[in-house]
Amino acid sequence: MPYTKETILPFIERQQQLYEDSSHYAQLQDGVAFLTGQTIHPPVCTDATVAREMGVFVQLLKLPDQWDDNDRLVLQLLADPLVWQQCRDRFLQHVVPMLDTPGSASAIVMRFSYFTSYLQQRGCSTEDIGSILIIYSGDGHNFDLAPLKFTPLRKFLQDLIKSAEWPTVDAYLRTWKQQGWNSLFFRLLSKGHPERETEYLEYILAQPDKGFVNVELSRVLLQLNTGKYLPLIEKAVAHLATLPDYTAQLCGYYLLAQYQPEAYQPQLLKAAYAYLQEYNSSITGQAFRQQQIAMGSASSLPAPDVIAVGQLLRQERQQAILYLDTHLDERKYLHPEAFQLIQQELGNQAVPLLLKAIDNDYEAKHIFPLLTRLDASLYAERLWDFTLHKLKSVRMLVAVILAEHPQALERAGLLLQHKKAEQRLTAVQILCRLDMPEARQLLQQALQQEINDDARDLMLETLGHTFAGEDDTTTAQQLVAFAKKRHKLNRPLEKWLDDTVLPPLYLLNGEALTLDMKRFLLYRMSRIEEMTVDMEARPLLRLIDRTTSGDFSMHLFQLYLSRNGDAKAKYLLALAGLTGDDRMALTLEQAIYQWIGEKRLRMAEHGVGALAMHGSKQALHTVEFLSRKYRVRKANVGAAALAGMQQAAAELGISMHELGDRIVPDFGFKDMLLPFDVKGDTYYLYIDQQFKLAAINNRQRKLKFIPVAITAETKERIKQLGKAIAETVKQQTARLEHFLVVQRKWEPAQWQQCFLHHPVMFVYATRLLWALYDARDQLITGFQCRNDRSLTDLHGRLVTIPAGASIRVLHPLYLSNEAIAQWKQRFAEDGIEAVFPQLDRPVAAIPPQQADTTLVHDFEDIALESTLLNKHMEQKGWKLSEGAEGKYVYAYHKTDDENQLEVIVEMSSIYKEEGFRYKLGTLYFVDKTKMRQRWSRNPDKETDECLMPLGHVPPVFYSEAITDIAVSRQKVEVA
Repeated sequence: MPYTKETILPFIERQQQLYEDSSHYAQLQDGVAFLTGQTIHPPVCTDATVAREMGVFVQLLKLPDQWDDNDRLVLQLLADPLVWQQCRDRFLQHVVPMLDTPGSASAIVMRFSYFTSYLQQRGCSTEDIGSILIIYSGDGHNFDLAPLKFTPLRKFLQDLIKSAEWPTVDAYLRTWKQQGWNSLFFRLLSKGHPERETEYLEYILAQPDKGFVNVELSRVLLQLNTGKYLPLIEKAVAHLATLPDYTAQLCGYYLLAQYQPEAYQPQLLKAAYAYLQEYNSSITGQAFRQQQIAMGSASSLPAPDVIAVGQLLRQERQQAILYLDTHLDERKYLHPEAFQLIQQELGNQAVPLLLKAIDNDYEAKHIFPLLTRLDASLYAERLWDFTLHKLKSVRMLVAVILAEHPQALERAGLLLQHKKAEQRLTAVQILCRLDMPEARQLLQQALQQEINDDARDLMLETLGHTFAGEDDTTTAQQLVAFAKKRHKLNRPLEKWLDDTVLPPLYLLNGEALTLDMKRFLLYRMSRIEEMTVDMEARPLLRLIDRTTSGDFSMHLFQLYLSRNGDAKAKYLLALAGLTGDDRMALTLEQAIYQWIGEKRLRMAEHGVGALAMHGSKQALHTVEFLSRKYRVRKANVGAAALAGMQQAAAELGISMHELGDRIVPDFGFKDMLLPFDVKGDTYYLYIDQQFKLAAINNRQRKLKFIPVAITAETKERIKQLGKAIAETVKQQTARLEHFLVVQRKWEPAQWQQCFLHHPVMFVYATRLLWALYDARDQLITGFQCRNDRSLTDLHGRLVTIPAGASIRVLHPLYLSNEAIAQWKQRFAEDGIEAVFPQLDRPVAAIPPQQADTTLVHDFEDIALESTLLNKHMEQKGWKLSEGAEGKYVYAYHKTDDENQLEVIVEMSSIYKEEGFRYKLGTLYFVDKTKMRQRWSRNPDKETDECLMPLGHVPPVFYSEAITDIAVSRQKVEVA
């Protein structure tokens, strides 16, 4: 039965957006028609571009031993000569890796039979097929000469090559001499035809301009069997020396000298001089390292120029110093590691060479740190000359070192008067590193005269404040005057920004801002690098009447849109948020969702920042929601929202969680009630235990239904209010469950303010089980909140809160099974339903015998269909990231930002009959403050300092991570 359109549609939908020429897409539909049985004959392609796009259907193919009539339709489609020419590579990339999938002996035989038969129909010879399998296996780009560990593909290749006749072996050698070194082919050749391996090695080792391959292969061969391969390598190095290939000659003699030093040390020294004199350049070094990257291998040998410099210094030091001095004068390339070697070998004698290198524009970022390890008296005075250097990078680096100079204050003070802005900036960089009142005084004196904005911004960052007048009005007036005096307000900030047509912007006293004031705000906000408030703009911004300045902010927003989201224009968005009214908050919210939908995520990030800067309760409520909604997917948007919340909280001097408590909307309720009118009588709405709106009359009697006699307007208002409350409940439920996981603490007064006097949060107070902790973080008791706001323990006794106590959402990990059962009974008797799994929450305690271990292997038998596992893990707050060490290697991770922890479970991709599945691997916890890279995938994970012993992991975080994955066993098959 042919494919259905529903099967094929997901594959071609991803391609559709790539087509600018509709005729190409139409011809792709011809392929769909053939595969779905609408046409009998496959389409004939005459256009290479259309033929190439037919490769999208390759993804439909299964393992060759599972090929059925549908697969044969795809194969028939690919058989068109032009289509095969264009899609051959894509076909092989898809099919060859699957050939290693485990299977029965008969299935594997059938698999390779079908595959080779199809390639033979496409005109491939036996040698072509063998070489194709080696190339697309991806296993030979290394120097691994260990005996082969057999897989179905390797076993087939060994049998194929071993059975090859002499002419076929000749064809293999011709191909692989042209292809270059491949460790898989070499091992197959050595096993099947050992008499031909020398021919292959001789050719590979004699190739010029293959420095890295030559030296690394030689090193591995000598380690494997010195007696067998030493003559071969001697012959190859001698040949390369006659060409001459200076890189291969130098590295070859370096290796040979390790085995026969007396014979090869003199030749090695000559090769070192020859390499540095004749063939050394950054291009040469880059070529060596590009070969290294292409092979995906790291060499234990230094770079060629490092070898050369090292040999000169060790074999004839004094002559080497003179030679290197000339070498630096000629500005010939040296690898950064060569300078490190010079410093290590020469010690203080290296100072003149290192200073000359900086003079001659070698990379200062590598050389300055080396200088600081030597006697400062030999170079300190000389460093002041580099404050005049033409390169900003050099001036910035030298400023760090000069801040330690005994005369740093006086010399930097003089440099601060320099006529060039670049030198004044260097002086500021030095003074900013001096923790001295005199340095701050110099910066304060220069602040309002300095016209270089980079220097001024650095001064402001160091001083932590700007000019301070008696009040905001005086301060703002003075700052505008200073900016005008520095000629910063003489013209519009941008050529495209006509500030004379900007709508009026009003102060709290009703006066309109002058043009200079508007220009000042635009000028200062344009200096921001992140979505934050410029320090000097703050006083004037505090004077803005935002209720009357909405048109101004909307105009800025439209200007930002006209720049098509240019990141350089983000200050317009920030200023719009800072000056806008409620209209701007709504506009930003709608724009953010639109930008996310359009995948303009950078604009969405800036929009979230602007919304946070708007600062209204509703705006921050939306930002807080976005910070949680996009914690996993579109994480950059979530991170921007989180940063906005942190900034807003810092402005108020409170924690981000406290800010989240404050911005939960109360919808106008007073004392838990919201009045509404029914034919002249006053009734009241309240929120019941199901978070639904209910009503009482003016005699405090609860009504079964909201009176039907209300006006249409009131009815609509109540309907919209119910929707808003439902959305808030959805957000707060997720938020409070997160607080359960991270064990957030409330001070008693904060908890009472948040939960006992808020119409929505009070329902949570009565439906959750709470924990009271003492000042030493020891659990005192669990308690529940009654409808009369009293707090009672399991036995119904009133709970008193001692000084220094804190309150948390109680995690069942800290309760005995008996206590959990008793609390469940209590809640059932009271008719309380959990708002999220709490008492029924699965728990996992850290086994005492594993407290000192770092790796958990309990989940390595779990394999699950990829989409299903992704959905489950995302629901639990885990993110999926592809690893960096090869194909089909991934990891899930989940973070505890409050404690700077992360849990990681490794995962690989396996193929089964029904498709690809994810197989879980090792799980471990890391201290994010000690992480050097994203994933700890090295073989020695147990010794990695960032890994945490399980006994050091917070018990709740451990329990949540373990149970998140353990629950998936209900959906799993054992791999």
